[in-house]
Amino acid sequence: MTNAYSQIRHADGRAYYQGSPLTLADAQIMLNDDILRRAVRVGAYLRLDRGSLVLVNGPALRRSVNRPPSSCLAAPGLSLCAGRQE
Repeated sequence: MTNAYSQIRHADGRAYYQGSPLTLADAQIMLNDDILRRAVRVGAYLRLDRGSLVLVNGPALRRSVNRPPSSCLAAPGLSLCAGRQE
């Protein structure tokens, strides 16, 4: 059985969504759309708290020492940094 959520709150308690029940996947799509429209800050994420969804408006991931800068992409046999092949 899939859980459905009829309301999503901001971490500070304000309402983010109230309406027809949404699955977690639908809520994530709605959040992605709001990030794209800049209604919600990049880095916001949904958290499950005591059976309800909470929108946390902050960075979901911290920088990792092991992760390359976002300007560098790597694939097997290929490394691209800042648009240059190395």
